[in-house]
Amino acid sequence: MEARSTLRHHRHLENCTEDDWLHRVSDTEQRHGRCLDGTGGGGQTSWHSPRLIRCPRTATAEWETMDTTSRDQLRQMLLQRSMRFGEFILSSGATSNYYVDVRKTSLHPAGLRMIAKLFFEALKDDGVTAVGGLTLGADPLVAGVMIHSAEVGQPIEGFLVRRSNKDHGLRGQVEGNLAGHKRVAILDDVITSGESSLIAAEAAESYRAQVVRVLAVVDREQGASQVFQQRGYPFTPLFSIGELLPAQRG
Repeated sequence: MEARSTLRHHRHLENCTEDDWLHRVSDTEQRHGRCLDGTGGGGQTSWHSPRLIRCPRTATAEWETMDTTSRDQLRQMLLQRSMRFGEFILSSGATSNYYVDVRKTSLHPAGLRMIAKLFFEALKDDGVTAVGGLTLGADPLVAGVMIHSAEVGQPIEGFLVRRSNKDHGLRGQVEGNLAGHKRVAILDDVITSGESSLIAAEAAESYRAQVVRVLAVVDREQGASQVFQQRGYPFTPLFSIGELLPAQRG
């Protein structure tokens, strides 16, 4: 989604480049060489501290095997990085007093890693061989699931869908690997009306693929779930907007 806002966005330091989980720590914690488990003092996660420390690989083992812990950490990251309040005009033309900029999280290495892991777990029993979605919001999500699936030895391919056919090259609407796949899932960052996911789903079906699930990071709960149900698409959001708004406004 796109939005116009008069609010100033804070600039965050994004220097996480290690393959392992990176924990951000305070000056005092770094001086003492402490390695956090994802929370700072008082139980608050600090994703935008300028200090970084790489923890041993074993330090990430616990959250990597606990769905609840991964989900809680991702929720905290979305609250801190992706929730914005003010006057916004959504891509649908509707106005809103909040905006969920999931790309602030999905384009962070730690955020994408958590999203990809949770998406993959939601798909593990669906037998999908490819995931895709409408560019631009789906781009990092598709890449993240592909990489995670390869790391766990169950590789899934990816594809991206344009809103309309391009006017050069192969002049196609779909980029990547969709042809030949029979069971696919559609990924999206924020679901409002469901239009973006429906465009991607229809493109997949034009390749004779069955859409077995629609996944989203956040559902704004504005009717998309009913639309997907009518179309026969199981819908799994990682979070409803109700799980994000109270904590920010409380």
